[in-house]
Amino acid sequence: MTTHFTDRDERLWQRHAEESARPLPMGSWLRTLRGTLRSRRSDPRTAEEAT
Repeated sequence: MTTHFTDRDERLWQRHAEESARPLPMGSWLRTLRGTLRSRRSDPRTAEEAT
């Protein structure tokens, strides 16, 4: 016996495909990381502590 591909199956598959294609919310994380790296480079105490 074969199973039939129904409209419900298609809707579920389409929803799954759309959720997978959604971009990850990494913008704020990258901005925070970039700000942290800038502050570490411009802080002379950090360079002295590393040596």
